[in-house]
Amino acid sequence: MPAKILPAITPERCTGCGRCVAACAPHVLSLHIHKWVKTARLDDASACTACAQCLVVCPFGAVRMVRVGGKSISYEIRA
Repeated sequence: MPAKILPAITPERCTGCGRCVAACAPHVLSLHIHKWVKTARLDDASACTACAQCLVVCPFGAVRMVRVGGKSISYEIRA
């Protein structure tokens, strides 16, 4: 199976603002509520295009792009 790059959301940094969800063209990210805290989550990894728009628009540094199924690598943008 070839490696795929996917967004990984750090719940401690995510404020639930929804910017990443709005930027996601294939609509694979959504907001979820757990114990009254709203955070973004990747719902459909197979449909993710790895465009990284979610990473670009997040002002809180909550999104990283990680390689799954191959050699581990991660990308992040810090504000």
